[in-house]
Amino acid sequence: MNTNLKISNVTKIYPGCVANDNISLEFESGKIYALLGENGAGKSTLVKILSGVIMPDEGQIFLNNKVLKLKSPIDAKKNKIGMVFQHFNLFETLSVFENLIIDSNETRENLREKIQSIMKKYNFSIDLDIPVLNLSAGQKQKVEIIRCLIRSPDVLIMDEPTSVLTEQETIELFSSLKQFSEEGILIIYITHKLKEVMSICDEVAVMRKGQLVSVSKIINEKIETLANKMIGQNLKTIKKKISNEKSKEQLIKISNLNYSSEDPFETNLKKINFEVNRGECLGIAGISGNGQSELFQVLSGEIVSEKDSIIFNDNPIGNLNPQERREYLMAFSPEDRMEQAAIPQMKIFENVALNNFKSSNFFNNGLINEKKIKEHSQKILSDFSVNTDNVELKSQFLSGGNLQKLIIGRELITSPELLICFNPTWGLDVGAINYIHETLIKINEQKKSVILISTDTDELLKLSDKICVIYKGKLSKIMNANEVTPEKLGILMGGGEID
Repeated sequence: MNTNLKISNVTKIYPGCVANDNISLEFESGKIYALLGENGAGKSTLVKILSGVIMPDEGQIFLNNKVLKLKSPIDAKKNKIGMVFQHFNLFETLSVFENLIIDSNETRENLREKIQSIMKKYNFSIDLDIPVLNLSAGQKQKVEIIRCLIRSPDVLIMDEPTSVLTEQETIELFSSLKQFSEEGILIIYITHKLKEVMSICDEVAVMRKGQLVSVSKIINEKIETLANKMIGQNLKTIKKKISNEKSKEQLIKISNLNYSSEDPFETNLKKINFEVNRGECLGIAGISGNGQSELFQVLSGEIVSEKDSIIFNDNPIGNLNPQERREYLMAFSPEDRMEQAAIPQMKIFENVALNNFKSSNFFNNGLINEKKIKEHSQKILSDFSVNTDNVELKSQFLSGGNLQKLIIGRELITSPELLICFNPTWGLDVGAINYIHETLIKINEQKKSVILISTDTDELLKLSDKICVIYKGKLSKIMNANEVTPEKLGILMGGGEID
């Protein structure tokens, strides 16, 4: 039977924000639908309504012409609507099978048999009896998909499904989604990656500021037209101009840096050597899990190393903590903005105060100078185009793009000489990505330096002066960015060698 899902005049209002404004959409099985929009456009609110996480203030949902009252995720599951969230809902220390049986009423024997049948049908290779923490991101996602398939869904919603996947895992996911679609499952695909939309989806709905602005067939679209619809204006093309007249003045030098972890699931770093001159951006590429996180922690001072292994501005700083390194005018933007860079429950100005320099005057004789912090915060919101002027707003109410602008702004407002950032545009929409990229280019134009650790090869090729690859804790040779191709990076990222 064909599945028909209809959203009729759905509205959801939060204090000071119309998240969904009279949205009407219709979906049919046999197709993969993309739901596009900038961070804060209302996509997540809409799919949370479809999956029973929240209820609309107005409007109705119809499944096969039947009105649905989805008061909880259980109601959605009962109506055969499954959703795989961007952040996996798995218990890391439990086995794969234990995670799946928690959500099932079947006997252990019947469930195991059903799971084995699903894995055989879709060519999923997962050991059901190992802890989830031993799985790759792609395998964890397959566990979440199996959890949905156990209930034989008619509708499958995927929220930013490739944000933590390798290229090979992404290819495998696309193959599975196409198979699901051919078998009659209606798929709604949320992403900010326009290339993915063009390659896998049949139709696309674009949202902006809570409203539906267009619905079209992919065959009639281009990446540029979709990007322009998302942001409501023509998107500027950004590509760094590589100059041959770069400064030869060395800013930071890393020499024989090693790191050995007692955690078997971390990656050891082996004889890391590189240097960055003033005004340069060094890009470090690699597939997730090859030592990027450990390298960022060592460079930022979360993990200390030998004193002379890091020389910054002629100062040995390898044994200094993050705060001490900030006093030397280094700045850091970690990968996980919600866990490492900001405290969502705290107000904007309180998060700004976390980045305290001696020169900031945030504290006088042990007392908090709240007025100074708020003035500082207001300047960040203004200078870095954060979409609010309310420094009292809790950070959890900022979209991903605006939170990232706040974090980058908090780091750069102090005029550091070096910014070290790790996946700075992860999970952001095309407009926010463009803004961050422009900001990083401006840093170099001001003769400041950037170390950009990223799993996005397009981003690295766009912004870097020099590029290298980290693979199993080792760095490749440093290459001039204008001599590097995506194909060369791909070979090195897979552990191969190039001439």
